Amino acid sequence: MKNFIEIKELDQIINKTAVSIEDGKKEIFEISEKTRQDYNHYEQELLNIKTKLTLIVNEIDKVEIKAKMAKNMIATINAHFDEFTEKDIKDAYELSQKVQIELSVKRQEERELQERKMELDRLLITSKDVMKRSEVLETKVSVALDYLTNSIFEQVEDHKHKKEVSLKIIEAQENEKKRISRDIHDGPAQSLANIIFKAEYLSKIIDVAPHKAKKEISELQEDIRNTLKDIRKIIYDLMPMSLDDLGLIPTLNKLISNLLEGHALQIEMKLKNRIPINDPLINLTVFRVVQESFNNMVKHSKCKNALLIIDCTERQIEVEIIDDGIGFDAQEMLLKPSGYGLYNMRERIEMLNGTFSLKSQIGKGTKIKIVIPNKIS
Repeated sequence: MKNFIEIKELDQIINKTAVSIEDGKKEIFEISEKTRQDYNHYEQELLNIKTKLTLIVNEIDKVEIKAKMAKNMIATINAHFDEFTEKDIKDAYELSQKVQIELSVKRQEERELQERKMELDRLLITSKDVMKRSEVLETKVSVALDYLTNSIFEQVEDHKHKKEVSLKIIEAQENEKKRISRDIHDGPAQSLANIIFKAEYLSKIIDVAPHKAKKEISELQEDIRNTLKDIRKIIYDLMPMSLDDLGLIPTLNKLISNLLEGHALQIEMKLKNRIPINDPLINLTVFRVVQESFNNMVKHSKCKNALLIIDCTERQIEVEIIDDGIGFDAQEMLLKPSGYGLYNMRERIEMLNGTFSLKSQIGKGTKIKIVIPNKIS
């Protein structure tokens, strides 16, 4: 009876804590959204400022020409004073004074626009930093909330192990969501916003500066092509459609080709036995492990050469990924397995009753080997 009361009280405490955390999460989200709206507003205003600066600079150039002509006129009058009427002289000096006032006003307007531009640049940097910090905080709060509501009542005998696994899985899920969100926000979403801003900018300067607008249109077309390429890459990273249509090996070949296009390294793939892998989950697991390993190589290893060895037999699939990069302390990394996505790799493999091994030394490259049964029991 006592244990039942304690569990009931604990459940009430957990529920109250979860509600408080959820409220805090909503407030963080609202702050993040408000900052994002401000950021977009600042970007739009900055674009308008740049457009106004382009126009005001053109106007200043025209007024300076007028001022120079007025100055030359006065110089001519001074040189041939007797040849001009009193009205001509008065009109010339009034025109010169008017042009000088106009020039002064235009230059002051330019200075104010430049000052506002600098202020907007600072605001954009600050807003971006706030958004980044909010995303990190949102992830941490989400991990805490999910763990609190989903993992607190694990069985006592393996509570510690399950707690660690739950935290890692939740954290991995939240980090993956954040990565996808960041990839879309910093990639296609940002590019599309810039494309819209550029289009609006072009509509305002096309009559004033047609040659510049023509050049900007060519750049805009290239931006659209690059944005489409980024979207296709994100879709491919989420779920490569060729994996189901073509199979593992052709999909890995495509992955390698994509990496070679953007990075200065050589990747060789060696195939031993090629017994088909019929289970889609095994196919996807092998692909994700290779993909994560290649991502680590590109981001961290500084390697020039890499080797992928695949051996598919009736009994099992063996995969080895070897690089000649800078390496790292494998023992230290395995004590903190969340690093470099190693924990996710190992969890994927062990869920399929497979084995995962890592060998690496500083200055001596890295070798990852996985072995998975070629049939899920």
